Amino acid sequence: MDLRPVAVLEEEDARRTELRRRREPMAVTTRIRMVDQPPGGLLPLSLFDRVPLADRMGLHPRSMETVAPDLVGLYVDYMTRIAMGVSKRVAFRIPLLGARLINRTGEAEALLERIVDFTAPSARAACLLLDFDAASRRGPQYWKPRRMVPDDATYFNLTRMVARSLAFFDEYGPVVWEGFDFEGGYTDRITSGSGDFLTGDTLWDFKVSGYPPNPGYTLQLLVYWRMGLHSIHAEYESIRRLGFFNPRRNEVWLLDVDRIDADLIDWTDHELIGYPV
Repeated sequence: MDLRPVAVLEEEDARRTELRRRREPMAVTTRIRMVDQPPGGLLPLSLFDRVPLADRMGLHPRSMETVAPDLVGLYVDYMTRIAMGVSKRVAFRIPLLGARLINRTGEAEALLERIVDFTAPSARAACLLLDFDAASRRGPQYWKPRRMVPDDATYFNLTRMVARSLAFFDEYGPVVWEGFDFEGGYTDRITSGSGDFLTGDTLWDFKVSGYPPNPGYTLQLLVYWRMGLHSIHAEYESIRRLGFFNPRRNEVWLLDVDRIDADLIDWTDHELIGYPV
């Protein structure tokens, strides 16, 4: 039994935790999950302006979908990029890497070859290929095959959400950078992470949840912005707004960065991300 004072034990435990963070890879989302936020979040959604977008064609209930929510989000993200002119090999680069890590490159390449348009056969191949995404993002040791294939209702939803995403960019674009990173802005507390889209003055995150953005999502946007400004990329210097687009709910949430509390920015920079004072 360790009879040292509680304060000493707590301090030692904190040091060990900090050393573990410095040794082990840490993604933005993983770091954010370590933060104990108040109920409304450190960056409350109430600060954002909500903008509903019009679409007369509704979606089937999410409960009817035969593809897992995380794969639905990836499908809408990657296929939107392809519809905007990104090559399919670039759009699906993460699942292709995941397949290579688990020695399934041949299967992944065959699936990529079958993605030729936005018809149902291509959608089925894309969903099967997306199954390898987790092997790259989470590590080969955590990968388990799911083999999810969209039925007619799911295919309709997937296709409609891509169409909504394209309509969104017609209004809020053009895109200046898809799949942005933070080279030069990573720290020993956050060693990896990338985002969705930058337009001229806005950093965007896509979500396909049935719910409004939660405190983890809003804090994630703030971290992206701050890491971007500390990176080597000049594109972040023109960012004046942070935004969410949700093609399932077909709504936009926007926040002018001038409305973010200076103390929260300072805490995010130094305590959360780990930039020196």
